[in-house]
Amino acid sequence: MLAVGGSLCSPAIAQDAPSDNPYATPETTEPRRRGKADDAYSPPPDKRSYLPTMGAPAADPNAPRPWRREAPGGPVSPPSGYDSGRGPGPSASPQNAVVRGVIPETVEKGDLAPVMSNDGSGLPYELWRGVDVPALEKLIASIEIPPRSPALHELWKRLITSAAGDASNAAFTALRLEALFRSGLARAAAAEIAKNPGANNDPLLMSLEARNELAAGHPDKACEMVTRAAAQKGNIPARLKGQVILMAGYCSAIHNDTAAAGLAADMAREEGVEASPGLQALDALSINSKPKFKAAKEVSLLDYRIAERVGGLPVKMVLEKGEPALLVALATDPSTPIDLGLPATEVAARLNALTPNGLAGIYRANAEAIAPDALLSGQGPKGIARRAALFKAAEAEQTPMRKTRLIRAFLDDAKHEGLSIISAKMIAPVAAAVQPAPEISWFAETGVEIGLASGRYDMARNWIGLSTEPGRTSEGLDYWRALVDIADPNEPQRGKSLASLETYAVGGKFAPGTLQRLATVLEALDYLVPIPLWEAANRAPQTNSGYLPETGVLTELQDASKKQEFGRTVLLVMKALGPNGAEDAHLLALGDSIRALKRAGLEPDARRLGLEALLPTWPRTETN
Repeated sequence: MLAVGGSLCSPAIAQDAPSDNPYATPETTEPRRRGKADDAYSPPPDKRSYLPTMGAPAADPNAPRPWRREAPGGPVSPPSGYDSGRGPGPSASPQNAVVRGVIPETVEKGDLAPVMSNDGSGLPYELWRGVDVPALEKLIASIEIPPRSPALHELWKRLITSAAGDASNAAFTALRLEALFRSGLARAAAAEIAKNPGANNDPLLMSLEARNELAAGHPDKACEMVTRAAAQKGNIPARLKGQVILMAGYCSAIHNDTAAAGLAADMAREEGVEASPGLQALDALSINSKPKFKAAKEVSLLDYRIAERVGGLPVKMVLEKGEPALLVALATDPSTPIDLGLPATEVAARLNALTPNGLAGIYRANAEAIAPDALLSGQGPKGIARRAALFKAAEAEQTPMRKTRLIRAFLDDAKHEGLSIISAKMIAPVAAAVQPAPEISWFAETGVEIGLASGRYDMARNWIGLSTEPGRTSEGLDYWRALVDIADPNEPQRGKSLASLETYAVGGKFAPGTLQRLATVLEALDYLVPIPLWEAANRAPQTNSGYLPETGVLTELQDASKKQEFGRTVLLVMKALGPNGAEDAHLLALGDSIRALKRAGLEPDARRLGLEALLPTWPRTETN
């Protein structure tokens, strides 16, 4: 195995930039001031409102408009400077006004509808226009993957699994495969390698395939691939070379070649591999001792497998620091001890590395059969075992009243674990079997939430309809229609639902932050916002919280979306919104990101992002 490690240290390649994410949320709560590069796009935060200013529009103020309202003192003037489709900024003027429905004399490339790929991704064919491999590598290194935002994760997954791109470019293919693995999609990466006819002759692809085999629980096959990769002539990028040497050390360890394992650890350090549990385990193997594992920034799948040779890692370290690929492997490997495998499933799901269907299947396989009444009264197991039992009981229950109570109990328990969206998606098929009826009207708002979170917008409309039937005495849910309007790309009566928000906005039922996020989302999606909502949002204290990216990112994002550089736009949106997505983003970053996706031809994703920004803090009724 020494030969394996040595031959993989072939010609030197420039080292990558440090792997630490420079865009992680800063510890300080002090808002970052924007620089001159951002000022070219918009004024700094302390010089402008996060909502469009209100002044006189360029159009005839007496012309009929959807947002006009008559007041006792005469007609109410529309918001000045409100140019739907623009970002917040200076007031509109006759010189820069845009008249809807008028075809411009010239057509820019960005005005044309993109040619869509036929791979089922719903993304354009020229996906990576305007970005080369070095730029793509730099962008991917600067974002957290998989994204913690459910909306961005769905978009990211379609982006990285799309067949669009230069398949003949080995560097592009390798970068894409690496991104798939980092996202916990090792099986998808393996399937992509299998499609490549030259994979068996490319040392880089064979090295990546070896990592996928290790994730699939096939160590012998992984080591075979490493040995074959070492026998081939070719270079391996510096960012991967150390990891490949570390894998060679693992192969030495499973063949009890302790001297080669120790030498591999030394060579990996020379290639820039930072201190890790895997290196510590190889060092311990080389001197036949038991390691004392130090705190780690991240525990990789390879670290975990090497550490298994010397007794394994502490469960807490694995769950708190495990990379997505490791967590998915643990969750789907039947040989994983149950005290590690079950918790790993929920951690992986929280990172969006495990799908709702995947988590549901694991719940079913491990759920105890407990009487529904016992579960509803708080008896039985706790933690993940309780959630699994509730899920399985809700699936099996036939009585609507008890079924809805089990669904609600499951969602409440999952919410405490940060699994709100994924649990709603999991339980959506179960909830869809329940027909809205007066005797379970208390469940209406929960049904609306499930429908919105899972993209079943007709379900949401049906439950809203139950609450607004004539003769109903309970408070209606009509104001939820606005979220359906925002989220559903096929909404037949766009904008009609906004009138129902006026009473809520004027009545103070929205928290100031939610009201301003609502106005930001509506403006970015090109709605004509009702005046009472604008006035209420502008009267509320202006918020300056949330993640704001470094100077220049929002300007880059605007430029990429205007040029319809789709892949670059998506990656810059991920960078602009930060590690927690739309829910925790600054209003400037949120509005610009939604606007950019819409401008780039990705309106369904822009709408989903808008829903994600609003759903967690949307006003709920007392009965929910």
